Amino acid sequence: MSLIDNMQTLKNGIKVSREKREQDLKDIGRDTKQIQQNARRAVAGFEKTRQEEAKNLSRDLTSFTKDLSRDVDTLRRKFRQDQAEVGKEVSLASSIWHGKTSPKVAPETKEDEKDE
Repeated sequence: MSLIDNMQTLKNGIKVSREKREQDLKDIGRDTKQIQQNARRAVAGFEKTRQEEAKNLSRDLTSFTKDLSRDVDTLRRKFRQDQAEVGKEVSLASSIWHGKTSPKVAPETKEDEKDE
């Protein structure tokens, strides 16, 4: 091969390499745009899912809080009733203990009523 043939082969190789590089850059650009579009869609989907989960969680927590408040109010009311009943029973027992009241005057308790 002569120098001219070698130069022509080198020139053709450079041309083919340049064309390949240009095509590769176009492919990379196209692939990059596709990846960016897919990423935007995924992020939008994640955001939608996050918003739905936040809404569901908020609703569930609100419901839980209402139920808990209702349950606590019921327990407190029952506790106050029980406390008042125990207070009356202690007062009556104290009166009986100190001889101010006859044990026969004491009303039957709920447990006594269950036994009958």
